[in-house]
Amino acid sequence: MRRSLAPVLALSLLLPAALGAASPATPTGPALWEAWPTARVSPADPWGLKHSGLRVALADLQARHPGLITLVEEGTSAEGRQIPLLRLGSGPTGVLLWSQMHGDEPTATSALLDLMHWLGTHPQDPAVRQLLARLTLWVIPMLNPDGAERTQRWNAQGIDINRDALRLSSPEGRYLKAVRDRVQPTVGYNLHNQNPQVRAGATGAQAAMSLLSVPGDEAFSLTPGTRQTRRLAVAVDRLVQPLAQGRVARYDTDYTARAFGDAMTRWGTPTLLIETGGWAGPAEAERLVRLNFVALAGSLVALADGSLKTLDDAAYDRIPLNQRDATAALVVRHVRLASGRGLAPFPADLSFLLPGPFAGERPRLRQAVLTEIGDLDHVLGLAELDGTGLLAVPWPAPEGSDWPALKALLAARKLESTEEATVLSEAKAQGEATVAGPGYTGAVLLYRTLPGGRVQLAGAVLRGRVVGFEPR
Repeated sequence: MRRSLAPVLALSLLLPAALGAASPATPTGPALWEAWPTARVSPADPWGLKHSGLRVALADLQARHPGLITLVEEGTSAEGRQIPLLRLGSGPTGVLLWSQMHGDEPTATSALLDLMHWLGTHPQDPAVRQLLARLTLWVIPMLNPDGAERTQRWNAQGIDINRDALRLSSPEGRYLKAVRDRVQPTVGYNLHNQNPQVRAGATGAQAAMSLLSVPGDEAFSLTPGTRQTRRLAVAVDRLVQPLAQGRVARYDTDYTARAFGDAMTRWGTPTLLIETGGWAGPAEAERLVRLNFVALAGSLVALADGSLKTLDDAAYDRIPLNQRDATAALVVRHVRLASGRGLAPFPADLSFLLPGPFAGERPRLRQAVLTEIGDLDHVLGLAELDGTGLLAVPWPAPEGSDWPALKALLAARKLESTEEATVLSEAKAQGEATVAGPGYTGAVLLYRTLPGGRVQLAGAVLRGRVVGFEPR
């Protein structure tokens, strides 16, 4: 179903440029963080929100807040699912926000639902009134419903929509381009999730959020539009740093002509990319949705009230760069590794990843895996073990086995306390099952070295976690 945008555009052109002499105070990040629980309508699990659930949530928001959210039109996905375009506000500055063009990247979709509910529940708040009077928000909360249905990056055609801005082979890409061309937004928000194994700078924490003022050409030319998105990135950084200190990075990328963010900037809609990363710990998904809510609400208010103009866009360059593949679920440091094939033990660090709902461009893991061996000083372990004085020995672990079962098996083979040479010989006899390398999914036994060439079993890494180990 399509509805004409002409009345909407005509209305925006009739609005006066100045809407009130005084600007209300811009909400702080901590204030928005505290406001989120009452604004929340998003589900506990963002990855559980599919197309049908989104439509129910949007209908509920429209019923709760009559007149706030207009369903302007709907596109159609490759498999025939409807892609809603929503409008909020009536101001002369158009802002296009689109989320989940990768179907397995849903964090901002949930945050957009919360943002719309927050706007609807605070109609008398001066900052909200000003936002809705000065901005027109065009929201596509789920561009790739077919991918979302499968929790996959690509659409039903197997196309990465975010690499389809030139050929426009996907109906979803064609729809996004058509919306941009019709509404001619002043600025865009391209909302994604990124691989959680990213660090905020060389010495920072796991990056919960990465920001990019998306370039419009290979020269990364500074234009009034890209200066504005640089200031938007600075605004987001200042909003969320008090909440996620050391967890905000600048997305490191090259200009990619076929990518939609780059194309949007090239077409005249300078775009801010927000990539949600990881924030390991209890309620991780909830914290990341909440952080997105703060980033979106606060930066839109700053855009509306004019405070964005007071920010120095040069501060954008001081946001630390993404360090890719620089975090791991577990890092075991400074062991002597007997990697198999009869090789002599050698000094090494080991990094492990665990399965999760999202892994970026890589296939999602089905089980814990050893990812890297060697000097891993640059990698931040979300859990770490100092293995100084330990001998690490790969060992096959039957599926479903736990530490007591593994320990009993080793005891039966008299491998709890024995000669180091005996352990190495037994491991070699297991063949390829005890050859450690990237992709290895078996156990890694941890032995303390004792005088006289003996070793004592001290624990293990089993399915990406340290078990049985007690520090001395």
